[in-house]
Amino acid sequence: MSEEDKDFVKVADTTDIQPSHMKEVQVAGESICIVNVEGKYYAIGNICTHEGGPLADGTLVGYEVECPWHASKFDVRTGEVKEPPASEPEPVYQIKVDGNNILLKKQDKKSKSPLHQIELTLIEKDKVKGTDVMSFKFNKHNDDSDVENKTLLDYTAGQFAFFDIGEVYNDPKGPIRHFTISSSPTENFIMFSTRIRDSPYKKRLSTLVKGTKVKVRGPEGQFVLHQDYTKPAVFLSGGIGVTPFRSMIKYATDMQLPVKIIMVDSNRNRNNILFKKEFDEWASMNKNLKIIYTVSEKDQNNEQSSSSLSSTANDWKGEYGRINKAMILKYVDTHELNNSIFYICGPPSMLKAMQILLQKDLEIPKERIKVEEFTGY
Repeated sequence: MSEEDKDFVKVADTTDIQPSHMKEVQVAGESICIVNVEGKYYAIGNICTHEGGPLADGTLVGYEVECPWHASKFDVRTGEVKEPPASEPEPVYQIKVDGNNILLKKQDKKSKSPLHQIELTLIEKDKVKGTDVMSFKFNKHNDDSDVENKTLLDYTAGQFAFFDIGEVYNDPKGPIRHFTISSSPTENFIMFSTRIRDSPYKKRLSTLVKGTKVKVRGPEGQFVLHQDYTKPAVFLSGGIGVTPFRSMIKYATDMQLPVKIIMVDSNRNRNNILFKKEFDEWASMNKNLKIIYTVSEKDQNNEQSSSSLSSTANDWKGEYGRINKAMILKYVDTHELNNSIFYICGPPSMLKAMQILLQKDLEIPKERIKVEEFTGY
């Protein structure tokens, strides 16, 4: 092996990536997208510089890869941004092919600027009764007595991180997932909450035991609370998309931020309302916080004649139905409508519907709308 060859590491086989296809690989803790354009191979950072979307799950047209989350486009040859909302270019890496081996040039550690990687220990997990949602809590401070009270992960409320839990095999989405950090920086733990699905990653995740160590890279993302507190914040959440809002609301409450927050939280039914007890408690403490819950499925008990069942159904003080124009105008006055920053977080269908509602029906300019998409995995 020549001295030059020692600078390269095998990352894939040419048979792994057909023309006009891509594949994510992990090299020294970095997520890299290997691309095949008409038999020529390129390597570009896999984490979208806008909101962290996985580029290898996107689409490739010619030399441009489109992020599956918010449609940012990058040139795989240079990393240059071809279409927003991304504004920062992607890193690119030197590739060479030796026979069937696709080789990537090792990076000088001093020149790398990957996401910060640390190790966290699982301290608690909790399944939300009546749902498929589980929350996972990790230690926030270093156990090393020589490093007193050192915070392991510094993040801003609303950001996300990548979690490598190990021993994940044959998952079509790969062995790593990103999750919004649902805890606030003011809390003494780091937490994420997610729906448990039938994928190898989620199956492995659900069986983690207390004391398990996981590798975490991050934080990332710009879906964070704005700094001008004279402008109210209106949060529109759908299902598990409420997680960044939990972080922001807890932070704003603990820090007594002088910013008005109105959240409309939409769920399938009452069982699926996440963090309701906490939200109600924080709303009683924070005069600037107002939370409206709405469910799309009416309680079946409404159709029952039993007085006990009826009282259970009738104690619901929230809304019914999906978030619409009338519901927003009921709780957001004209001044708030004209000055608020709107945040949308939920599944793709909800995201699209809310963007149409805000921009077309309520005529909210695009620059006052922030979005975060949950893809369901």
